[in-house]
Amino acid sequence: MIDLETLGTAVNCPVVAVGAVYFDPNTGTLGDTFDAAIDIESAMQFGKASGSTIKWWLGQSDAARQKVVRGRQPSDVVFGAFYDFCLKHGDNVKPWGNGSSFDISILEYAFGRILGKPAPWKFWNVRDCRTIKDLADGIVTFEGKLEGTAHTALDDAKHQANYVSVYWQGLRGVTRTPAPATDTGDLLV
Repeated sequence: MIDLETLGTAVNCPVVAVGAVYFDPNTGTLGDTFDAAIDIESAMQFGKASGSTIKWWLGQSDAARQKVVRGRQPSDVVFGAFYDFCLKHGDNVKPWGNGSSFDISILEYAFGRILGKPAPWKFWNVRDCRTIKDLADGIVTFEGKLEGTAHTALDDAKHQANYVSVYWQGLRGVTRTPAPATDTGDLLV
């Protein structure tokens, strides 16, 4: 599961934080995590900010704003490390994002622009949280609460992995208690 914090909503917006967690939707198991903030000046070199998004950020909690401006690493270092993280459990990466055209599309653009290479996944492996949520509406109820800070990439990614797992299991007629985190090649990112 991947979540981004950005300074815009277009595919070419500056990415200021990347959070991800490997997870198994069959069990709800959360695995390895990635959490990195990018220096805003570096992020701005690779994207076009949106005034409405900056205005939106100014209205968020102090904790969320502080997480967004904590970055000290340049974009290429963070994206290089994230590229490697995505391939940690093999090259059959199945990335989930919250929206069919947000996180994953922005990342695909950024990998090309910042690293000069394609994303580390095949386009047919991309998964969408909002679609499974709509499919489960009226069939499965998720009552979990966000743990951590809203609009913080890793906290949001973990929350999304939790609710996708509940919906996934419910749609399959399975009720399971999440197992402890493990390092396994069967986890999705």
